Amino acid sequence: MFDLSDLDLSLRDGVWLGLLAPVCVYLAWQVYRTRKQGFRLARWLLVLRCTAFLLLLALMMEPVLALTLRRERKPLVAVLVDDSESMRIEDDGRTRADLAIDILKSGVFEALASRARIARYRFSEWLAPLPQAGADSLRFDGRATDLAAALDLLREETAGRGLVASVLISDGAHNLGARPERAALELGAPVFAVGLGNPDAPRDAAILSAVCDPMVYVGRPLSISVGLTSSGFGGASSLLVVEEEGRRVAEAPVTLTDGEQEVRLSMAPDRPGRRVYRIHLAAQPAERSTANNSAVVSAEVIENRLRVRIVAGSPSADLAYLRRVLEANENLHVKLFVPGKTGDWPMRMRAGLADPDTSRLLVLFDLPGETISGQSGHRLAEYVESGGAMLVVGGRAGFTGAYARSPIARVLPVVCTQDASTYREAPFRLELSRSGTVHPILRVSDDPLADRQAWSDLPPLLAFNVNRGLQGDAETLIYHPIERAGGEKMPLVAVRRVGMGKVMAVAARTFWRLGLMLWGVGGNDEVSKAFWANSVQWLVKREDVDRIQVEVDKPLYRSGAPVTFHARVFNELLKPQEGARVAVSVVDEGRVRQTILDDEGQGRYRGQLKAGAQGEYVYDVRALTGGVDLGRATGRFTVGRYSLEFEDMRLNRDLLESVAAQSGGAYTPPERLREVLNDLDLAPQSVSESHRARLWGKPWPLFVLIVFLGVEWTVRRRRGMI
Repeated sequence: MFDLSDLDLSLRDGVWLGLLAPVCVYLAWQVYRTRKQGFRLARWLLVLRCTAFLLLLALMMEPVLALTLRRERKPLVAVLVDDSESMRIEDDGRTRADLAIDILKSGVFEALASRARIARYRFSEWLAPLPQAGADSLRFDGRATDLAAALDLLREETAGRGLVASVLISDGAHNLGARPERAALELGAPVFAVGLGNPDAPRDAAILSAVCDPMVYVGRPLSISVGLTSSGFGGASSLLVVEEEGRRVAEAPVTLTDGEQEVRLSMAPDRPGRRVYRIHLAAQPAERSTANNSAVVSAEVIENRLRVRIVAGSPSADLAYLRRVLEANENLHVKLFVPGKTGDWPMRMRAGLADPDTSRLLVLFDLPGETISGQSGHRLAEYVESGGAMLVVGGRAGFTGAYARSPIARVLPVVCTQDASTYREAPFRLELSRSGTVHPILRVSDDPLADRQAWSDLPPLLAFNVNRGLQGDAETLIYHPIERAGGEKMPLVAVRRVGMGKVMAVAARTFWRLGLMLWGVGGNDEVSKAFWANSVQWLVKREDVDRIQVEVDKPLYRSGAPVTFHARVFNELLKPQEGARVAVSVVDEGRVRQTILDDEGQGRYRGQLKAGAQGEYVYDVRALTGGVDLGRATGRFTVGRYSLEFEDMRLNRDLLESVAAQSGGAYTPPERLREVLNDLDLAPQSVSESHRARLWGKPWPLFVLIVFLGVEWTVRRRRGMI
């Protein structure tokens, strides 16, 4: 029921235009006062003209009519139900999902409906309205829980709707996203958290982690490190089994002790290709859940050790460091060509650059430009274009004008200057590009935030090579923080796909000292080692020359974690294709899940999709532009661990209490919920609605004005008054 609260009319220049009103009336009166055609008619014509004049003046004042209406409404109470997989965990003979459904069907919210409006939602990774079916529509299949996102989305959904309280029904399993306490504080309404589950440690055994070398060659030992945790089984015996395609390939007996422990298994793959291994921990009697007793790992098994050839212009500390890192990888066979004395380098260089096809990766380390000119340069460029991998590292002789004039300039990721020397010595810190933060070359761990922090903690480097910027279809991973090239930040580390091959340019030096500097403050050189190891792995990974090239940011994921897809699309001339619609589809438990990748320019596309349950997945990528099919591509990734929901199966009461306290609410067990809701102050809310009508510019006042003047003119004409 609305009540009229306020009616207001505002006018522009009302005083000055109002003074014209008597003048207009006087002039109209002067026109008709001497007429002899009849007093009654003249009077009505005078009224008509005066009305038209006054209406015209009113419109010139640009009147705005403001109307305020007030009404009362019931306050809004939101109900959020945890719809994640952890709600399927059983406590004392009943699942948490059963308890949540009992609360929804108990009638407690129907009783509250006489005093408040009820908005029901379900949440796991995100928040969604709960359909009319209510409890019957809950599936409890969310593979992760983001409490902060749920509360943030609730704040947006209920803005301006009078939210006074929210009821959070959950076990407190928060394993994704930001801190829920911050979101609860910003919600602006108290949260009453209803905890479901047992806060005590259950009788359970779980696989915490499973790690193996991502690349190994046939017949060599492949070691798998498995992290276990258990509680309530002190001294019990179990068995850890590794299977491949249903065939047992390794096993190890385990004595379960409360807490965490590590078990190592070893096997020798007998076939090349991508191998997927499933790891199982035998279930124990009365174990709370067996959903966390398995994990999946994968490895790329290659036929022979990969040959890496390093051709260097001169010995250096950086060269020695890179050689040590590469030789530490037993999957690589490293051969170094470097001059041992003055006058020795022409012969050594010719030997190192001859027959590059015999190596899987060719490293050009601070080579003088003269060695890569002419026929040698043509041979190197053709090596890359036909599927080779090349890493070019700068230095005192690197990326000079001789490089710019060499045939390899057409395959390099950066544009070289014409200067005789591009080497500069000045301290600087590395700056990661936006795409570089998620590129597999710069990955140190599975935590992107920790990786970014690890890169930012690196000490400064002391030297770099100047260049003129990026080739059009290349990708920058690391910038110089100050130097500019063509108005943009100058690339220091860049990658490029050329034909069937790949090239990487590193225009920074003194990386050998990073480990020493960090060791001095208790750190290590894990970032530097990971960078060079990842670079080699990315470069040597073969890819078919298709118009669509797709890769994921890592080969192994946890269930519920985001899978990031990177795609490149080319036209029929193999030039980068922008503006395409690139869709990624993954079949997950009989359902097809799809995401559309974002266009990042230069033919690059990027997007994410949540990982499914454990197992090996095939993804299909299709690109369209203007209705024309550009082609398809496929790939694989592995989901190696159980859902995040089964990492800690206890009721997280501390978190729920903290969320409730930050919002001004309270924590309550299910049996006290009705009492808590009855104590809520749910007074009706007064709501104001303002309506403003601007008459100036509306068609109907102008129509009335024309009608009045038209009638007056017509009558005067017919009576001979004109």
